[in-house]
Amino acid sequence: MRSPSPGARSPSESHTSLPINDEKYTFHSSSNMYYTRTNRLQLALNKIKKKIYRIPMRMKLLTFFTLILLSFAMIKGLMIFTSGVSSWMNTIPPLIIEKQDYSPVKYVEIDPNASTELPEGVSIYHVTKEFGEASLRGLGQMVTGLSRAQSTNTSIIVNVVMPYYSFLSKLYRPHKFAQFVIKVRDRNGVWKDVKFLVYRLFWNIMNNEDVLANNSKENPSHIISVFMIGPASNVVPLNQAFKAPNRAKIYSTKSDLPLEWMDLYFCKAAAEFITYRNIMIDTPLFAKSDTRGVDIVHIHGSSNALTIEFLKKFHKSGKLGKKIPAIIYTIHDYLEEQLYSNDIINIQKFIEFDKFQQDKPQYFYNNRMYMSGYAIDNSQIVTFVSKTLAKEMIEGPMEFPFRELIMPNILNKAKLGQWFGITSGIDFTAYNPFNDTMLVESNANFPKNIYNFDPVLLYAESIEGASQELVATSKQSAKAYLIREGLLNKEDLIRPLILYIGRFEYSKGLQFFNVAVELFVKMDAKFIIMGQKNNYPSEKLKRLSANSPDNIIYIDDLEFQKDWDVIYRAASDILFIPSLTESSGSVAAEGLLFGMPIISTGVGGLKEFLVNKTENDNKADYNSYLFELVDDLIISLSFDNMKLAIIEAINDWKRMNADIREKEIFLRKLIKDAFKLSWNRPEGPVEHYLKIYKMAMLQIHDKLEEELWLDYDNNDYIFDD
Repeated sequence: MRSPSPGARSPSESHTSLPINDEKYTFHSSSNMYYTRTNRLQLALNKIKKKIYRIPMRMKLLTFFTLILLSFAMIKGLMIFTSGVSSWMNTIPPLIIEKQDYSPVKYVEIDPNASTELPEGVSIYHVTKEFGEASLRGLGQMVTGLSRAQSTNTSIIVNVVMPYYSFLSKLYRPHKFAQFVIKVRDRNGVWKDVKFLVYRLFWNIMNNEDVLANNSKENPSHIISVFMIGPASNVVPLNQAFKAPNRAKIYSTKSDLPLEWMDLYFCKAAAEFITYRNIMIDTPLFAKSDTRGVDIVHIHGSSNALTIEFLKKFHKSGKLGKKIPAIIYTIHDYLEEQLYSNDIINIQKFIEFDKFQQDKPQYFYNNRMYMSGYAIDNSQIVTFVSKTLAKEMIEGPMEFPFRELIMPNILNKAKLGQWFGITSGIDFTAYNPFNDTMLVESNANFPKNIYNFDPVLLYAESIEGASQELVATSKQSAKAYLIREGLLNKEDLIRPLILYIGRFEYSKGLQFFNVAVELFVKMDAKFIIMGQKNNYPSEKLKRLSANSPDNIIYIDDLEFQKDWDVIYRAASDILFIPSLTESSGSVAAEGLLFGMPIISTGVGGLKEFLVNKTENDNKADYNSYLFELVDDLIISLSFDNMKLAIIEAINDWKRMNADIREKEIFLRKLIKDAFKLSWNRPEGPVEHYLKIYKMAMLQIHDKLEEELWLDYDNNDYIFDD
């Protein structure tokens, strides 16, 4: 049988040889015919076009915009879903640590005879997330006040390294200082160059420690160089770093930028910048002394702790140069700072850890690194913002949540004489009742005759014809101004004005407010609740105001507070601080400066300067009405104690309000107590920090002579591993 030719097709193959499963064809079984998909699609489109042509133009536009809105809604929903999944996946696992008991260690005071003298031109770099207008908590107030006070010492050069939050561009015009590059791993684990700019702001401040000086020329100006780390310029999502519309949002991030990434980015960028400043010494032509590089790196807060590790890595690679800066780490609170941590996966995007986790397991729990303990161990000196609390931590009986994370480290530092408490001072420039512009314009600024006031003359003259300016008159003027502006009622001029100012959180004792408000209303007092939203439900505070609008004012608008809080402070008669914990108590100290006695628990750092009124205290030697916090977990046990303190404070105000002379003497006593808390007071915080800076530098170098700083060839010191 002859085989068919290669090109021939058998009868049975005449149709079935067509590629039935080919994408271009479909099989119609009933008629055994083939149609292309293109033809059928064209027929369908033609039918749709005819229907569309018949639709009125108005309906077409409506349909078009509806589809656009639906598309946006779907995209937004997907983003929310993705964000929710991301948040769920990044939830920090619960931390469970076995409770430990520690043997007490005797606290060693800073030597009062130690020298504060440092070589001329010593440079200090404060590394912080908060400073100046970007201050949300006590941390920012402390760093701002300390830097400002240190700048009055002409032998040291003060610098600040902080993020360049986007809202600051509306307040300042810093110039571009330099561009830098750091390495960050991409999603594939490959190191990539991340570029960023550093901006420089010359912060011109006035030495306002002497707020009573009549001539402003007596207060010379000083310069602080504020270096602000900008977001990445070439990498997503780090290009979204530090996008904050106001200071309340400085610890927030865009949905696609994890907060830990932003923190780690800042640490590495800060270390890169400090390294540059250490090796690129640029002495101005007419400077009195040579620029010395970086002498002190002062780390504030555990979220900046890994700056130390990056500096160590740069040192080992030879990048840091021969000069090694001393590291100071300041702990600003004992409730949250020790709990700050980073996931090891996030850390490895920014640094090569090798076997760090295996070699240093004491810093890790649940694959997270807890930073405060690391910073303590890798600093020359560690400080806390309250001397009293620093002493109680190591000597007992003070306990605080999850202290096991840092107590072994603190105790070790204490044994080495490297653990100190330095109580913060008052920054008279930040809140000044004597020279504030709004108070001056409203004729409510306090008189400056605090120390040259004659009480005998006060009693010899009538109040109406008094020849000496009175603080009591200024406080009444502040009330009258708020009444004219519609922010107080006319009745408030003759009733006590009680102020709470601070964050709305449980640790500040806001659980006391319900009971306190009942008593304020009963005693016809006005209560102003002013502050920032936090973990305490603001709805509860709003409800208090809604239920008693004549007696309660609720203020949470930060811009409003920025404009008006100084005059509210000047007008207020009593400050209410029912805190469960308090590190330094700066708000209370500022309250005294504005002539307000304090109703408080007196816990933590408050006990360093608050003097309670006792039953037999007939003299005005007190500045507060303290009540015992029986149990910080069962607040109700302290309600009766609080009521007694409130009743006594309000009754004393009513009595003094009827005797302006007694009131004036008392107000001036409160203000004098505040002046005792200045940053530059003798044996105060500025002197103490100068002493520990010298101690830290001596840990690295045997001597501090000028010539030693220029040659490090014989210095075999390296950062401890």
